[in-house]
Amino acid sequence: MDIPWIPADGNPWKVPVLDVSPLTQGMLSTSQDPTCAANAVSYGRDDGTGFVGEEPPLPRSIPSSLRYRRDRLLADGALFIPSQMEHKWAIYHHDGEILFVRSWMRLVYVAAQVEQEGEEVTVTKIDGSFAGDREEDPALTVRILDFLLRSHSLGMPWPAPLPEGLEKDPQAAATWCFALFGKMAHFATPHRVELDTPVKPLRSHSLLHIAVAQGDVAAADAQLGAGVPVDLLAADGLPPLHWAFACPDTSMLQFLVSRGSSLEARSDSGATAVMIASQGAAPKHLEWLLVHGANPNARDERGFTALHRAAEMGHLALVGILLAHGADPRAEAEGHTPLSFAKTRGHAEIAQLLGG
Repeated sequence: MDIPWIPADGNPWKVPVLDVSPLTQGMLSTSQDPTCAANAVSYGRDDGTGFVGEEPPLPRSIPSSLRYRRDRLLADGALFIPSQMEHKWAIYHHDGEILFVRSWMRLVYVAAQVEQEGEEVTVTKIDGSFAGDREEDPALTVRILDFLLRSHSLGMPWPAPLPEGLEKDPQAAATWCFALFGKMAHFATPHRVELDTPVKPLRSHSLLHIAVAQGDVAAADAQLGAGVPVDLLAADGLPPLHWAFACPDTSMLQFLVSRGSSLEARSDSGATAVMIASQGAAPKHLEWLLVHGANPNARDERGFTALHRAAEMGHLALVGILLAHGADPRAEAEGHTPLSFAKTRGHAEIAQLLGG
């Protein structure tokens, strides 16, 4: 299998990198231990609180000055949840620490202390070792932590750091990357990449968001009481109000609005709750929002309205609800109206309802 080098002038990181994707994207993780296999896919509803206080198996500490942006607050919660066996890490933030959990083992291998001030989160100390190896170069530990936050938590393309000398055998380097990072490793390099502070802020799926999605009013109230902003954006760019659509009824919407959430709270792409409800086929939630004063004609960053979304998705009932509450069927964005979307997608009943 060819693991090619990409020269410094042929990639955005300006250092030579190995393209390890021919191996990392083609291999499948297997285990003869059913416990390991079960652990690897056990994180779907895990908020990470069970790992709080767990000490890394390798007792060593490394100073750090890594910096990341934050959006008002890096709240306690999940920074990355593995969804398949080829995802090797779960990452959580709790009580001033970022916990890196080896997914197959369900063990905290690294705990990083963080400080939050102004618009920044600073990693000040790293305890443990990612490979569980006392001989792991401290500089490599810092680079691995940075790689995991950039690639897993922020979704940035970034080369995985390689131990010194491993680049001499590209096949072995790719195998090492797969063992430690699974399919999240596409490129790798032994060279130090210039570390600029990422533009995208570090956000978690906060305990507030998780409580909202689970319909747990008491837990959500406790998070608000602890100072988590009611409109804080999660790692997916959505405020808690948008996560309330996971609940079968509208009680969580009512709770959040009673605690100060705006009906017009927006995602990082400019979507309001009305837009999300219109796209996700949530008629009960959409009706509640509109009855309580949400704007049916709000536009996202590209100029599209909720009616554009409902018409394009083919949600006849939602189109009817929006029209009944004053949605403009003539709204135009990027040359499209709700009617043109309905016709393009072949939604004849919606097109007729919109006057086409």
